[in-house]
Parts: sequence; C-alpha cells; structure tokens
Amino acid sequence: MISLLMTVVVLVAVVAIFATTPVGKRLAVGLGLRDHVAGAAPSRDVEFLLERCGGDRAEALRRVAAERERFPALGEADHYRRAIRRILQEQKRD
Repeated sequence: MISLLMTVVVLVAVVAIFATTPVGKRLAVGLGLRDHVAGAAPSRDVEFLLERCGGDRAEALRRVAAERERFPALGEADHYRRAIRRILQEQKRD
C-alpha cells in the first residue's frame, strides 16, 4: 500500500516539475490548461514578453515587477500586458 502511495506521489511530483519546463508549458497550453488559471497571464503573453526581452528571463521578470509596483491592484495578466505595451512603445521610439 505504501509503495502504491509513494509511486503516486512521485508521479505527481514529476508531472508538476515537467509542467514548469518550456515543453511542459506548451503541452499545457495545447491541452488548454495554462490559460484557464484565474488571473494568470496567458502563456502567449509570457512567451511574447520573453521573446521581446531577447530571451532574458530576468529582464522580463524585472519589467513585470516594475508594473506590479506601479499598479499593485492589477492581476498578473494585466501586469504582463502593461509590460508588453511598455516594451513595444520603447522599441517604436528607437
């Protein structure tokens, strides 16, 4: 019985870790899971911002954090959208 329980726990942990990888995220979006989390930024917004930041995850997170500081009452999705708008405005000026 304990062996079965341990197997289930390990399987759940492996799936949870896999879901955090880029392939796992794409699979979750393909299954329609990621974008249905209430208030979460859509995967396409996360990927778009990361792409516009040259793949620099720290830069993308810094931009989202800056929007979170300016507008703390907004949700994650709105913070990502505002960060995307800001980076598009900056790139348009250049």
